[in-house]
Amino acid sequence: MRGFGVIGAGTWGELHARTYASTPGARLAAICDLDRDRAMWLRDALQSDAAVYTDFDALIADPAIDAVSIVLPDFLHRDAAVAAARAGKHILLEKPLATTEEDALAILSAVESAGVRLMVDFHNRWSPPFCALKTALDAGELGAARTISYRLNDTIFVPTRMLRWSARSSAAWFLASHCLDTLLWLLDVRAGKDAVERLFCVARSHVLKASGIDTPDLFQTILEFRSGLVAHLENAWILPAGAPSVFELKCEFIGDKGAFYIDGSHHGAQKIVDRVIYPDALVAPQVHGRPVGFAAESIRHFVRCVNNEATPLADGRDGLAVTRLILTMEESARIGQPVAVKDLF
Repeated sequence: MRGFGVIGAGTWGELHARTYASTPGARLAAICDLDRDRAMWLRDALQSDAAVYTDFDALIADPAIDAVSIVLPDFLHRDAAVAAARAGKHILLEKPLATTEEDALAILSAVESAGVRLMVDFHNRWSPPFCALKTALDAGELGAARTISYRLNDTIFVPTRMLRWSARSSAAWFLASHCLDTLLWLLDVRAGKDAVERLFCVARSHVLKASGIDTPDLFQTILEFRSGLVAHLENAWILPAGAPSVFELKCEFIGDKGAFYIDGSHHGAQKIVDRVIYPDALVAPQVHGRPVGFAAESIRHFVRCVNNEATPLADGRDGLAVTRLILTMEESARIGQPVAVKDLF
């Protein structure tokens, strides 16, 4: 049985640890976090014998570790990923791959030199609604894609309370990264079936900056594709804290033969009425203490890839494409003009 380590024991790192601990063919072998008490609490909560570290180099050096999840802030991915690759460990890296092209290429170079597997955790590729959309699109049921509207927003709780490092990230890196990868996957851009040719982005900074967090409130992005498709992305993290869900996900996909509508947040599968709350029923709910949502399924996909020596559905080149697109978004927002999109992969 392969040993898996988790670097970063925050909210999402906890999901990785719980998933490894409940997945056949995987053993949660180690947890690393700067907060040793947090890592020990997580180990004890899972009734695990996992080793606990506060230094990721020590975890990576552990011979019981075959693969690692790196669940660190966006801007801290390079050092841990390069070290893991050089040590021969397979890597599941939370999105985005990196926040600079230099860091992204350094990670890819280390992975390719070491011959290890790298998966970037774009878990929307395992989302039941998006998988159903992909199936309909590939079957030709919707015809040619003409326009897409895709909103993925968070409440202000996320940048002000959930993340201590939001000033060093943005709604583009935290939210648009998911949207962009979903579009590239749905439209088979990597396979050459379409291409992003031009991008125009507008960003605004008011609410968060006034509260002392120097990061944009929102990004509005138009992507023009070679096929003539126009896609609009909305990514903000200033929704009211009292919103019925911590995130909002809506997608409208319009083709020349049909349309597909997704509500991934206010879907109504569960609803609690006192103040109206929509608990998570898709992303990472637990059943009998075991994570069962599509975010857990993407982690289990990584386990299968490690055990079966298979190629992950979302790899480093997919991560590089998203990093390049977000850097282009930032450039467009900075100059106030559309920007041509160069080769992504």
